[in-house]
Amino acid sequence: MRKLLMIIPLVFLLCFTFSCQKGEEMAEEVKAELDLKTIAEKLIEVFNTQDAAALAQLYAEDQVTICSGVPEPVRGRKAKEEFVGGFFTAFPDLNMEPTSILFADNHIIFEVVMRGTHDGPLVSPHGEIPPTGRSLELNVIVVTRVSPEGLIEEDRTYMDMAEFMTELGLME
Repeated sequence: MRKLLMIIPLVFLLCFTFSCQKGEEMAEEVKAELDLKTIAEKLIEVFNTQDAAALAQLYAEDQVTICSGVPEPVRGRKAKEEFVGGFFTAFPDLNMEPTSILFADNHIIFEVVMRGTHDGPLVSPHGEIPPTGRSLELNVIVVTRVSPEGLIEEDRTYMDMAEFMTELGLME
């Protein structure tokens, strides 16, 4: 009986120790999720300022962006700045409003509505598209992969290119 009384506190101590370790692991997971949330909020905030240089700073130096309608991936931070800058030139009031943001491991998945007015030239793989003056409202999905350093290393942006061209009056 005496041995049993000595073992019971030991069992409680072991259980408490393991539950504390599990709690610390869960706290780290929550912290990581909060960091992704902060990154997501910052990305939307900076995008909506139309500052291509500031937006590019949220991306890794060797980032890769794959976007609907763009035949080749956009590689590197400088190329990302130029790519996004082209959209900000074509749509000076371009902004994105998130309708849903999901977090999974080191990924952030955005469902957004992009709105803007085509008031500047738009560089495309087929040449420059002159301003149409038309408004755009487009549903877009953006899937990003975030590095351990908190920078976006991959960006996959999906949109309906037929809808994009139709809203600009370039396709019926």
